[in-house]
Amino acid sequence: MLKRTLIVCLVGLISFMLIPLSTLMDHDKQRSDLRVRDGVMDLSAWNDEESRIIRLDGEWEFYWNRLLTADDFRQAGANEQAALMKVPSGWNGKTVHGQLLPAHGYATYRMVLKNVPAAGVFALKKTNIRFSSAVYANGQKLFEDGKPSGQASSYRAGNVPQIGFFSAEKGDVEIIVHVANFDYSNAGIPASIYFGEQAAMLALQQKAKAHELSTFAILAALALIYVICFMTAALYGKRDHSLLLFAVICLFYAMFNGLTGERVLLMYLPAISFETMFKVKDVCSMAGLIAVAILFYQLRKSMISLAFARFVVLVLSGYTVLIACLPIPVYLTVEPFVIAVYESMTIWLLVRTAALYIKSAEGDRLERFLLFAAILCLTLYAVDLILFSFSLKDNAWVGQFYIILFNMIVMVLVVLRFFEAYRTVNEMKDRLLQLDKIKDDFLSNTSHELKTPLSAIVTITDTLLKGVEGPVTAKQAQNLAIVAGSGRRLNELVNELLDYSKMKHGDITLYKTGTDLRAIVDSVIGIHSFLLGGKPIELVNRVPENMPAVYADGNRLVQILHNLLGNAIKFTERGTVEISADVVRDKVEVRVKDTGIGIAAHMRERIFQPFEQADASETRNYGGTGLGLSITKRLVELHGGDIRVDSVPGQGTLFAFTLLLAPASAMENTAARWEEPPARDMLPAYSEYPIYIQGEKNERVLVVDDDYANLQAMINLLRLDGYSIVVVNRGQLALEELAKWPGMFLVVLDVMMPDMSGYEVLSKVRERFSLFELPVLMLTAKNRSADAKWAMDNGANDFVGKPFEGEELMARVRSLTRLKASVKTAKDAEIAFLRSQIKPHFLYNALNSIATLCADDPHSAEELTLQLSQYLRGSFDFKQLDSLTTVDKEVELVEAYVNIEKARFGARLQVEYDVDACPDRRIPPLVVQPLVENAIRHGLMSKASGGKVTITVKKRANAAIRFTVEDNGCGMSDRKLKEVLLPDAERKGVGLWNISQRIKLLYGGSIHIESAEGIGTKVSFDIPGQPDKRGG
Repeated sequence: MLKRTLIVCLVGLISFMLIPLSTLMDHDKQRSDLRVRDGVMDLSAWNDEESRIIRLDGEWEFYWNRLLTADDFRQAGANEQAALMKVPSGWNGKTVHGQLLPAHGYATYRMVLKNVPAAGVFALKKTNIRFSSAVYANGQKLFEDGKPSGQASSYRAGNVPQIGFFSAEKGDVEIIVHVANFDYSNAGIPASIYFGEQAAMLALQQKAKAHELSTFAILAALALIYVICFMTAALYGKRDHSLLLFAVICLFYAMFNGLTGERVLLMYLPAISFETMFKVKDVCSMAGLIAVAILFYQLRKSMISLAFARFVVLVLSGYTVLIACLPIPVYLTVEPFVIAVYESMTIWLLVRTAALYIKSAEGDRLERFLLFAAILCLTLYAVDLILFSFSLKDNAWVGQFYIILFNMIVMVLVVLRFFEAYRTVNEMKDRLLQLDKIKDDFLSNTSHELKTPLSAIVTITDTLLKGVEGPVTAKQAQNLAIVAGSGRRLNELVNELLDYSKMKHGDITLYKTGTDLRAIVDSVIGIHSFLLGGKPIELVNRVPENMPAVYADGNRLVQILHNLLGNAIKFTERGTVEISADVVRDKVEVRVKDTGIGIAAHMRERIFQPFEQADASETRNYGGTGLGLSITKRLVELHGGDIRVDSVPGQGTLFAFTLLLAPASAMENTAARWEEPPARDMLPAYSEYPIYIQGEKNERVLVVDDDYANLQAMINLLRLDGYSIVVVNRGQLALEELAKWPGMFLVVLDVMMPDMSGYEVLSKVRERFSLFELPVLMLTAKNRSADAKWAMDNGANDFVGKPFEGEELMARVRSLTRLKASVKTAKDAEIAFLRSQIKPHFLYNALNSIATLCADDPHSAEELTLQLSQYLRGSFDFKQLDSLTTVDKEVELVEAYVNIEKARFGARLQVEYDVDACPDRRIPPLVVQPLVENAIRHGLMSKASGGKVTITVKKRANAAIRFTVEDNGCGMSDRKLKEVLLPDAERKGVGLWNISQRIKLLYGGSIHIESAEGIGTKVSFDIPGQPDKRGG
């Protein structure tokens, strides 16, 4: 113990000796004859080769409360009022002509350099003149810092190191310095003024700046290192806030030192005012001291009591607020008290750590010694700054060395603590590894052994249920279903165990690329909506449509979402489960929120541990092994993200995990894999879709996939069979192409796509086309039975898993196109029947109108008969094999019918036409005239006063045409509105249902009806533009 006591005392003694020693070292030895005496320095003996720069230290002439110029000194008797003032030193506290000088005031310093040995360009450098100054040489102003003045109102503070250059002949040089101070507690010239040759002075300045820049850089680098250490530790779940305090100390002291001495940071902040700079410097100093006080309390609570630590922090924090809010002269009056409080704390820490070191055990000795050394360095740094501020030292370079040494010692202390923690963890790991390996081997071996018989059990049970051995009774089917369900649950458990084992041994490899999050969420929600089991739960996808791609393995992302969504459904009896996502900085945060039973606060961390669940009773009620969330957490971490859970028992749970945004290179590389080979059929970039390929057959197949390789493979297979092909790589494009090509024979649709999932596209397709009108063959990379069942139940005709066999794919394509061909033949026959059905209906009504006119107006009847004859010649044109007519002919037909009805109903019928010219557009015949007939017969003529019919034909975007027939007749009730679109067999006459069916069969569209009783009816439909038949 005596030896350790001696070591501590020796270190402290040596360190304290460095302070006065550094004070002596600050002043380079300068010959005694090169000093200012009575305001004069004789340079006749100055050898510039020996010392190219000299300090102008000594006794300067001093003129209190006067700012004199060179002209003033040329007048007789100007020197009689001179006093002598030592430079460097302050004037406050000195006596001049019997007057004790205050800190605030102004004065003139003057000295003469005699016998300058040679002419040339010389320089004067000042480092610290408080608190404003102007320097003159031979009457020439070299520089001004702030604005020295005899009045506080016109005075402006400024104190930044500066250099001024001037030319001088051989002989004498007069130097005058104006100084004024109305702010600081010390005034005068506390640091030496330098004189020398221009080049030597510039070199001195660069050396000083380099020294202080290096100090700033070292402290800033240490701050960055501490931040990196904190973030690294946080990634492993340990948030050591002492590291952040170390970073704060380094950062604030770096800024403080950068604004002290040469004030090198002002080179990068030229616009900042001196007052602001001075306050920032003092704030940085106090903030650093506050961090030091908190740090030492956290490191060793035994070194300082909580009450004393709070008192110190409170004093320093209050002074920091005063600095920010009050003028410089006001807050500086409190500075001595603050310094005393801080120094008392550091002295106490020194004594306390020395005592703890002496009493420490062998294993704890090094850390306590390092703490003692760190506090000692910090104390010496503070002492050095105090000496510098009171002009007892020319610079603070030794203090800067101490603050760097302090941080180095602290870094060693941090490293030692990390090594100690690592050693402890390593010992624990070694104790657990052997048992953990035995457990993992058992789980892995058992899982592999169980997988094969389980698969056989499930398969055989399913075949028995389907009647492979004959019909089964209801009771047998119930029991077999229980066996199959149990087998599938066991199989899921085996898969989880295998994944868990692989993760433990690092055998899982991720194939990350740019992945469409919304499409995958659509897919997962689609599957789980089938597995709800009758629960009243709404599954909602709130991932924005414009969500950027994430950098993930698509299959593993599906697994993560399956686990989280399945977990949410499992513990939710009714309500909502929603998946949402937002971009947060450089990541995407995905959230799965439910309205289920919630999780207790003390269980939220444990649920991510293998084989852990929130409550044993929940395992009995809901099932599960506790592996799913553990695997999910590990998969998220392998993707570079993290996962968290928030929950309120009884209200619901929110799981949130993060994924990285896909870098541009990931998207580019994905495309580049398929763009490298220079093949003739190489697929173009996204902007060039859709692609049209004309084959030998008129049977057109729409292929929808975002994978270049799969697209090319399917194109080659389809071309070998002679199919015409339309290729797209986005779901929205697929829907647009279906609008252009209503006669499409087949859609081959991938489940995973960027803008919308294949399931969403399938749903929209089925809104327009039945299973037989447009077959859909689904493709997926997962090849899961649940996916297949969902797709088939929601409108897919068939399902193929990727990677697919070419022969299997084409066999399914041929089967579905033959189905479509059969349906098309039946559809053509139906259209012909519908057309033939409507012509007799029109003729009956037209001839009935003419017959009525014959008795009353034979001449009008004759004209109408001629118009009807003209219509019939055009209508029964058997050369018109494509069953289409032009817009103009359809309008002529409407006009003919309207003229017949006008002749009959007279002024009760008014008709208005608004028709755009469409000379080349062809449409199905008799799609407008029956609507006009319905409007007149059932709308207007049901009213005694009649009314008006407006017929509109307007061009729209994408070359589409909208037809509208609107009347102001009697209108229809909601019940009647539903009845008018029933098949003709269920009501009398031919009309809206007929037209609706033809529009749907030919274009996949429908008619739209708006009606209100007593107001009128509006019927409209669109004929799409002609498709662009590039490439066939």
